[in-house]
Amino acid sequence: MTGVVLALVAVTGVVMGSAMSAVAWRLPRGRSWVRERSACPSCAATLGPADLVPLASYLMSRGHCRHCGHPIGWRYPATELLCGLWAVLVFAKVGLSPVLPLVALWGFLLVALMWIDLDFQLLPDALTFPGTLLALAVTLPYRGGPLHALLGLVTGSGVLWLLAWGYLALRKTEGMGGGDIKLAAMFGILLGWEMTLMTLFLAALAGSIWGAVLMIRRQGGGQTALPFGTLLCPAAMLAYLWGNDWLRGYVGIFTAR
Repeated sequence: MTGVVLALVAVTGVVMGSAMSAVAWRLPRGRSWVRERSACPSCAATLGPADLVPLASYLMSRGHCRHCGHPIGWRYPATELLCGLWAVLVFAKVGLSPVLPLVALWGFLLVALMWIDLDFQLLPDALTFPGTLLALAVTLPYRGGPLHALLGLVTGSGVLWLLAWGYLALRKTEGMGGGDIKLAAMFGILLGWEMTLMTLFLAALAGSIWGAVLMIRRQGGGQTALPFGTLLCPAAMLAYLWGNDWLRGYVGIFTAR
């Protein structure tokens, strides 16, 4: 029975990954992902049911549009696989509980936000606001949940607001947008203050590595913008899944006798 449930969770995640791909492509372009029919971005041919089966249609078409032959971006199957994996990992963590669909959808929204910020340096309120409501729905019913949510909110949004204010004061230019601060509220409420700090640390570490690679390749002259939301989103997902284990292991290094 567990295997059947696991398979259903994985399939649901993959299907939601397909939906998140549509959201990430259409929302920043001002197009509806609900009312419009799916179409090839290259030739605008309307896609039929056979073209919309997650993963399978990509494999069957060998990664090309069957109408114009233009290559289909690798991001589509990658997003479907990522969301399927996320759903399975959340199920392994919380089991078949009422929070499963809420946390799963919270992560799906983070995946869409990750791609949008990478392409447009934009974190739409249309995704961060419902994501914040999902986080509240998961956290508030539990004992100590309101305090958990408040501390996470203050830690995440507060730290990023201070960084944005300090950068603006020193450099006289905006270094971080308000979208990052709203995104921090979305994951801070769910994660709490400790895992929010973990998220910020992981994202900053990834950003440092990213920046070092760009400097080595001599791109941007040290001024290349790094979409921090693209780093924060997967960092928050990792912190939710394994952050507590990593923190206990790190503390255990210093407390072991």
